[in-house]
Amino acid sequence: MPPEGSIRPTSRSSTPRRALRTREPSLSIPCFAERRYGGVLDDEMLMALPPDDLEKAITGMEALAKNGFRYPFAQYGIQQDVRAGMAVSYPDRK
Repeated sequence: MPPEGSIRPTSRSSTPRRALRTREPSLSIPCFAERRYGGVLDDEMLMALPPDDLEKAITGMEALAKNGFRYPFAQYGIQQDVRAGMAVSYPDRK
């Protein structure tokens, strides 16, 4: 197994396990199966927090929402026009 903290594809189960074990946020790159069968997009990563950090994370997301940056982030693809979402972030632009 690669050393702790190394960058490598991982499974959804190892990310939260590592966060709970080390008591630090854990960031990982999804593996092939998560992309192929789990619907994880190419530009997505996985992040897990220990329970002690959840309140801080929620407070941060609420602050972002007050500034118009909502979580979870909206997905745009060929079936959806990006202009609707961009108009919210850039209301003065045409």
